[in-house]
Amino acid sequence: MSLLRAWLIGTAVLLAGGMVWAFAPILVPLGLVFVGLGGLVAIIVRAARTFERRRGGTDPLD
Repeated sequence: MSLLRAWLIGTAVLLAGGMVWAFAPILVPLGLVFVGLGGLVAIIVRAARTFERRRGGTDPLD
């Protein structure tokens, strides 16, 4: 990827973020909460599956 293309993509992302913040500032924190909770759920599910495998239980997906 050329430096010019990376610069243009970065500028477009910043401008889009600025426009979202200007017109709907609640969307940014709400999106961050959704991403955070989704990550937390993914970690909990992975930990539960690992714990179940170590206990010797059956995997319901098999």
